[in-house]
Amino acid sequence: MPEVFYKDPAGYELLSYDYNGFLVPPFPNVHENLEKLPDMAIRNDDVFLLGYMKAGCHWMWEISGMLLKGSAEYSLQDKTAAMLERAPQASLDQLPSPRVLNSHLHLHHLPREIFTKKPKMVFMTRNPRDIAVSSYHHLFQMAELYHYDGDWNGYFHLITEGKVNYGNWFQYMLQWEKDIKDHPELPILILRYEDVKKDPIGIIAKLAEFLELPRNDQLFQDIADKCSFSKMKAAKPAYTSQFRSPSASLFRKGVVGDWKNWFTVSQHEIFQTECENFKKQSTLFNIMDDASF
Repeated sequence: MPEVFYKDPAGYELLSYDYNGFLVPPFPNVHENLEKLPDMAIRNDDVFLLGYMKAGCHWMWEISGMLLKGSAEYSLQDKTAAMLERAPQASLDQLPSPRVLNSHLHLHHLPREIFTKKPKMVFMTRNPRDIAVSSYHHLFQMAELYHYDGDWNGYFHLITEGKVNYGNWFQYMLQWEKDIKDHPELPILILRYEDVKKDPIGIIAKLAEFLELPRNDQLFQDIADKCSFSKMKAAKPAYTSQFRSPSASLFRKGVVGDWKNWFTVSQHEIFQTECENFKKQSTLFNIMDDASF
């Protein structure tokens, strides 16, 4: 799998790997993991958590795990232990059931058995502007992995060009829309990051119903409390050895609308044009109202 170094206008490089034309993070053993993935055996009670990077998948992974365990206790592991493109298949096989397997890949990259076993699948969406800002901080902090030393303005150029891990957000989402429409037999629940922030208990109840779990209002309240951003950030490991700054975390702000602190007027205009074009092409993801954009 070839390395790809894309340069921003200032000359700073961002490292990705090219997986048959699709850019993926330079995780250790990612080539072997992805080559084995289509033939991976899945279990009947597996849950797949999917979506573009920084769409709230860490958050929803914790929530989903608590629901499946019936207990508002944090997982002792990070979601990367169950991440299809990062964790070796042998490690995934050792995870106890029910597993919440997560990935930012496309549907055609996933194990073929999803089309026969039809596991429950949860797809996370989020305002792409907030995704852009959050992903910049994520990649910049993890310098040993991505080797990126550029600023926000340079990264904005890369992400709008689709020269980042998992490619251009708009193209990514349109491909997922096509896949979901082409496979109506697959049980896929679409959740918005913004809705989870606004009504966590209601979304947790909706997710539990989708997973065919018994209604338990007290559990839903306990999970919403434990999975509040501040409590998760305090409780989960900081992985400071992987970040530039000892104070950095996978959980940065967790707010809606932080993009307004970063986008210039011209950047907003560029993104607004992309958003309008996207909304003309998309029917499935137009569940995102104008305020979300």
